[in-house]
Amino acid sequence: MSRTRAFLENVVIVAIVLVLVQTLVDDVAVLAGWPWAARLVLLFVGVGLDVFFTVEFLTRLYVAYVNRRAAIYFFYERGWIDLIASIPVLLLTSGPAVLAYWTGSAMVVGAARMVNVLKVVKAIRIARVLRLLRLLKVFARTGDTESCMTQRHVAKIATIAVTVIVAGALVLNVGLGLLNVPGLENRHQRQMVRLLDRVQGYDLTEVAGVQAVEELAAYDESLLLVQRAGRTVYSRYDTAHYDTYFGPADYGFSEREGVRVFVDARPLNQHHSRTTLIYLVIIVVLIIWYLLYYTPHFVLTISDPIHVMSRGMSEKGYNLEVEVPSLYRTDEIYRLGRLYNEVYLPLKDRVSPGEESGAAGRHADRAEDILDE
Repeated sequence: MSRTRAFLENVVIVAIVLVLVQTLVDDVAVLAGWPWAARLVLLFVGVGLDVFFTVEFLTRLYVAYVNRRAAIYFFYERGWIDLIASIPVLLLTSGPAVLAYWTGSAMVVGAARMVNVLKVVKAIRIARVLRLLRLLKVFARTGDTESCMTQRHVAKIATIAVTVIVAGALVLNVGLGLLNVPGLENRHQRQMVRLLDRVQGYDLTEVAGVQAVEELAAYDESLLLVQRAGRTVYSRYDTAHYDTYFGPADYGFSEREGVRVFVDARPLNQHHSRTTLIYLVIIVVLIIWYLLYYTPHFVLTISDPIHVMSRGMSEKGYNLEVEVPSLYRTDEIYRLGRLYNEVYLPLKDRVSPGEESGAAGRHADRAEDILDE
């Protein structure tokens, strides 16, 4: 069972690395304008990983429930992170994206409510980076000593920092959506409405009307295609170009009285990808900083002194002193370390019965001096 558990944990770690790489590459692909076929592969990889993490969370929750540890798993073992980074992402981002591909539907933005939903959905993608916190389990050793306290402390403080960033981003985006604060999504919607109003003002059955649409498209590069009664009146690209570079989420359309206008949504998607990349880079740098700088600092200033004092009190022949840096000599842990060095260790040495009382008195006075500093 221990080997099986270790194997499954390693599989989860590999999946976490893959999903982070997939998120990074997916956003880079949107920004770089990769062909749809390449982005489609990334989409299916992403939804597969989201399904994996959803099943993993439900399995862990079920096992914890059977063993009457559901509350411990969810709150103290950070199961809530597993929840946020799995089911909402699958149901609100990757799942609908695959469904849109299978049904061949475009992004329809015809009402403010749909715009607000789009804001929330895009914001949920940021929750994927919470999975990065699971990689802290990889670092089983910190510095030169194995310390459960250090691992737990660093994991907790990193969780707080990363969760605050992600939660702040989610609250900001969701709040802006619920309050209907204007943003790029609203601008995209208004642009489609304006284009539709302009196109409806042309007589699309006449050559002059078609020429007017072409002039409008030359002025506004977001206009992709205009249809009337199912017949294409204007198209910026040919069908092969659309098939190669456009996916279901890369365009939106608005329709009224048989006239349909398609608008390029790629700039909007690039904005969201750029935002996700910024958050991802910030969080990765923050966690690396915790692991490479703060963890050794915590080991040096907390774990190592406790480790030395613990061995000195439990092992008869261990007399190593706690090293007290001058910069931190007033910290509580080093005040205790000085007591250990200057009071406990001398008392630990064997003294003659006649000297024991005097030595104890001298060490008691020294202890009071250290505590008074």
